[in-house]
Order: sequence, then structure tokens, then C-alpha cells
Amino acid sequence: MAQTSLSRLAQELGIETCLEFDAVLLVPEQRIRDLCFVNKCGNYGNNYMCPPHIGSLEEIKGRLKKFQHGVLLQYSKALDVSSDIKGLRQSKVDFHNRVLQLEECLRDKGLKHVWGMIGGNCALCEICKAGTGDPCPHQDKARTSLESLAVDVVGLLEKFSLDCNFRPDMVTWTGCILF
Repeated sequence: MAQTSLSRLAQELGIETCLEFDAVLLVPEQRIRDLCFVNKCGNYGNNYMCPPHIGSLEEIKGRLKKFQHGVLLQYSKALDVSSDIKGLRQSKVDFHNRVLQLEECLRDKGLKHVWGMIGGNCALCEICKAGTGDPCPHQDKARTSLESLAVDVVGLLEKFSLDCNFRPDMVTWTGCILF
């Protein structure tokens, strides 16, 4: 894989972090999945890219085993996290679209089996159709997040010695692409 071209494109897209890693580092944990059941974010059952729509932990583990490599991605945007809800949502969609572009870059390099993950819940639609049962209008673009797969994102960032602090003046979205 041409890691340098992917890193170069990531940098051009404003993604500050693009680190290659061994995909075995992504381990779904029940304690993380349990946070979804509490549903503080309101997406449990209401977003096709969140539990329970994305499968059980065993199904996710099986899917993850198909991948050997990954790149960890981080994208940051300066904004008032508590009051700029529109800017926060837009930064999430911007990161999502960048992940899609990087996936396409990997496919252009001949990799057929690529799985991108975004930061937070999928926000391509203002309101996800999961709540009404209507089909997802973006099935080819909708992506899960590491959090929704029950991966301890803070623990993963700590393994790479990356900043995992939440800041009031900046949002940092963390995702990855497996191949």
C-alpha cells in the first residue's frame, strides 16, 4: 500500500493524524457497548450506523478479523463546542466526507476490501431514517464510528500517545480506515 500517498492526501484534506496500525488493536468491549444501551446521545435504535442496527459484538469481531491493517485518522476544527451546534455537525460531516475520499484513494490503489469509520454517529441526514423505519438514502456513504463498534477510542489514542482531551474551543474527530 502506498502509505505516503494516503498520508499526503490526508494532509491535503486537513487530517492531522494518519497513523498506520495493526487492525488487531481494534477490540470491541462490552463495557463500551453498555454505554450505547444507556443512550445518552439518543442514537440507540435511532441511527442505522449505531447499535442495535450494526450487529452484536460477536458479529463486529468477525467483521474486524477480515482486516489486517488500518490507518488512524484525526481531524480537528476550532469552534465553540458547547454553542456552535451547526458548526459541530458540519465538522462531523466534513470529516465523514474526508474518510470517504481516503477510502476511494485506497480503492484506486487496488484495495477492494476497505472499511472506513467516522467520528461520532453518522450525520449525513439531519434526522436518520432509522427512527421511521424508512431505508437509508446514503447506504453507500453511511459509516459507523469506532465508538458504535464498542472500541475504546480513548484507550486507542493513549496507545498512540495522542491527545484524548476534550476541549471547549476545538472538536477533534477520530476515525480510521481498515484494509
